[in-house]
Amino acid sequence: MSLGIYELENSEILGMDTLRSLNILNVISDKKILNLQYFKEFSYLEELHVGGKVKNLDAIGYLEGLNYLALHSISKLPLHFINRLRTLKHLRILLGGREHIQEIEENAIENLEICRVRGFHDLSNITAFHALRRLVIEDQIQLQEICFEQQMKSLEELSIRNCKGLTRLIGMEHLPLLHKLRILKTAIDFDSYIHQKLPSSLSSVEFATFKGKADQEIQQSLIKLGFQ
Repeated sequence: MSLGIYELENSEILGMDTLRSLNILNVISDKKILNLQYFKEFSYLEELHVGGKVKNLDAIGYLEGLNYLALHSISKLPLHFINRLRTLKHLRILLGGREHIQEIEENAIENLEICRVRGFHDLSNITAFHALRRLVIEDQIQLQEICFEQQMKSLEELSIRNCKGLTRLIGMEHLPLLHKLRILKTAIDFDSYIHQKLPSSLSSVEFATFKGKADQEIQQSLIKLGFQ
């Protein structure tokens, strides 16, 4: 079921018994504060996209079979409940505002996407995502550093786009399975970056500043280094 709610009088709509057998639910409320406490009864839910104005967000933690979660335009509300989602493999945090995701402890999430989250500047707990296979970071202008301090043995794809304040991407040697790397429109210096120790598994590198002449030279350098 997909519910795009702009003006809704009944903020308790999720309390309807007929919804409790859903496997997939997309629900966004723009004006009315939507009560999520009823998720305690949604024992079959596997995919959830929720956003807008909500309360009782932590009730999502009762969805023990949840595999996919997207949080859209949800600001500052704590994310501790994610630590209870033991089967969660896909997490997307889109829009809204928060400075970090430090509440999230060690987990089995395989795909993480953080896009256009206002004020986000701290990804220092990235190694808590030890099962991560794909990481996408987009439109985070306050993020200055991404550091892989420990081995992340499952990460295969890393995509960073339009993070204009990002100057440091450290610890690439701790990503032994990385094969696809995309760095677009950041403040990372290409010459310094490309000559550090990179994973031997790396086969595809895309690096762009969106400055014509510079990007032509970068592309030529990547070809000489054998990257696709």
